[in-house]
Parts: sequence; structure tokens; C-alpha cells
Amino acid sequence: MGFVLDIDPHAARRSVEMPENCPSINRMSVFNEPALGISNADKKHLRLLTSRAIEYCQKDRPFCQQARHIIAGAITYLELHEPRLALCVRSWGSCSLLSKRVNNAYEHHRRMDARRLAAGEPPAAAPPPQAPPAQTPALAPQVAHGDTAALATAQRNFFASIA
Repeated sequence: MGFVLDIDPHAARRSVEMPENCPSINRMSVFNEPALGISNADKKHLRLLTSRAIEYCQKDRPFCQQARHIIAGAITYLELHEPRLALCVRSWGSCSLLSKRVNNAYEHHRRMDARRLAAGEPPAAAPPPQAPPAQTPALAPQVAHGDTAALATAQRNFFASIA
């Protein structure tokens, strides 16, 4: 259970193991884990963060069927804005919060589709997931040694391209 990020900036900090005797990630609670130090008073803050993190999740499928880049982006967002979640091995804390919210959104979507069908309307169509745009590395222009005008032009063009 959990999720392993391809590039994990918090790998050295991950020290809180998953709770034992939990049948699924959806049943794990970050609020009852003393090693994380997340109290019940932080619930509202974490719910808001989780709602923002699942903004790009597809509502017509459960958490386990979401695309990998969508889950990785949501986990990264949560751990960036709530550093205590970055202590969880295999990101189980973030996955627990995300799983509950995404699965609730999925159930709501299914209920709304059932109501639409009962009313004789077609179900809402969701667009397919889009991969994040690939960033191409900027090619460094070749400037002759001592050519300050060409170097200044190359620098202006480079900084204009990343602005």
C-alpha cells in the first residue's frame, strides 16, 4: 500500500511506517498517528488542501484507477503544503487523505449519473486524462569567446524564453 514517487525530495525524511492492521489505505488515519503530530484541529486545513490537490483527478473513476502522474502531482502538492505528511513511508498519509476524497467524489459522480439517467438525460461525459506537457530543455546558443554583443543577445533571448 502507498505510492513511491519517481523523484522523491523527501526520501531521507520518511520515517513513519504505515499503521498495522489496516485492511486498506482508505481506512488509515493520519490524525491518530502520534509520530506525525497532526491533531484533530488540523482536519479542516487538511481537508481544504486535499480538495485542492484532487482538482485534476477524474471524478468518474476511483482513486486506484487514477493516472500515475495525477496521483504523483496530488501527493507532491499535499507534502509541499503540509510537510508533516512527507514523513510517511511510501506517502501513505497523503494517499489516505487523497483516497478518501477521490472515492467520495467518485461515489457522488455515480449518484449524479444515476439521477440523470432516471430523469432521461445522458450521463455527464468526462474528458480523458491529459499528460502534463513535456518541457523541452533550452538549447544553449554557441557564442564565440569575447563576442559580448552575441552573448548579450543570447542571454536576453534565454531569459525571455523562460519568463
